[in-house]
Amino acid sequence: MKERLNIIINSTFLYVIAFLATTIIHELSHALIGVLNGSNPILYHNYVEHTSLAHLSILQQVSISLAGPVSSLFQGLIIGGLYLKSKNQTPLRLFLLWFSVLGFTNFFGYLMTGPLFQIGDIGKVFLLLNVPFFIQLVFAILGAIMLLFMAYKLTTPFLQFSFMEKWLVDKYSRKNFSFGIIILPWVIGSIIVTFLYLPIIAIVSIIYPILSGMVFIFPWQNAQRVENILLSKNKRIGEPSIMIYLSLVVLIIVFKFILASGIQFYKG
Repeated sequence: MKERLNIIINSTFLYVIAFLATTIIHELSHALIGVLNGSNPILYHNYVEHTSLAHLSILQQVSISLAGPVSSLFQGLIIGGLYLKSKNQTPLRLFLLWFSVLGFTNFFGYLMTGPLFQIGDIGKVFLLLNVPFFIQLVFAILGAIMLLFMAYKLTTPFLQFSFMEKWLVDKYSRKNFSFGIIILPWVIGSIIVTFLYLPIIAIVSIIYPILSGMVFIFPWQNAQRVENILLSKNKRIGEPSIMIYLSLVVLIIVFKFILASGIQFYKG
C-alpha cells in the first residue's frame, strides 16, 4: 500500500514538474522569437506580453505565435527519443515520458483547437494568414488523430513501471495501477498547476491544464486489454524521492515567484 502511494505521489509531482517545464519552454520560445523580431516581450509564468507589435509584419507575428507550439513539438520528439534510449524504469524515465507526452499534447492540442480559439497560438496563425475554415478543419482533425494515436501507444509504457506481479495479474489490477500512475497524477497535478497559473489572464489558462489531459483516459481504460507486460526490475518509483520533491519546490519558486512578476526582454 505504501509503495502504491509513493508511485502516485512521485508520478503526480513528476507530472507537475513536466507541465511547468513545458509551459516555461513554450512561453520562453515566444519571448525569444519576439526579441529577434523586436516585439519587446515580457515573459510571465504562463504567457508573454509583446509590448511592441504594431511595426511587425504578418509573417513576423506568425513566427512569434508558432514559436511556442513548434518548441513543444520538438520537446516531444527530442525527449521522446531520450525516453526510448533509456531502459531502466527509474523516476527519471517516468519524467521523460511525462515531459515528452506533454510536449506532444501541447502541440497537437493547439492544432486541434485552432479553429475554436483565435486567442490560442495556432488560432492566431489561422487568423493572421486568413486560412480558410476548411483547411483549419483539416489541421484540427489531424491534431485529433495524432492525439488519439499517442493515447493508444501510452498504455504499455506506463504499465511497465509496475514491479509487482499482483499489480498486473488481471484486467482490474492493470486498470487500478494505470489509474494510480496516470489518472490521479493528471487530476491532482492539474489542480496544482491551475493554482500556480493564477491570477487568471485568460479563461483558457484555467481550463487548459485539466482539458489537455483528457487524452489520458484512453490508456487508463485500455490497460484492461493489454497483456504480457514485463515487470520492472527497478523499485525506485515506489520509494520516496528527495530529488523529485526538491526539484518541484525549486521549479515552483521560479514559476510563481520569479516568472509571475515578469521578465522584460530587449533586443541587444
